[in-house]
Amino acid sequence: MRQLAYFVTAAELGTTSAAADAHFMSQSAMSSALTDLERVLGIQLLLRSKAKGVHPTASGHRLLPQARALLA
Repeated sequence: MRQLAYFVTAAELGTTSAAADAHFMSQSAMSSALTDLERVLGIQLLLRSKAKGVHPTASGHRLLPQARALLA
């Protein structure tokens, strides 16, 4: 559940750094947690770009409402 919260925060804020700050953790720990979630689910959830931050993939967009519902 924690990793889903990280995913939602990163998708909403647009950067792993901002998401890490929101969860009081390092950016590298956030990136690792997101990568682990993608590995477990077997899909890429976020597109990462140093210049543009992170953006949900099509799969990420489909997962976002479900993740928000689970976390609510």
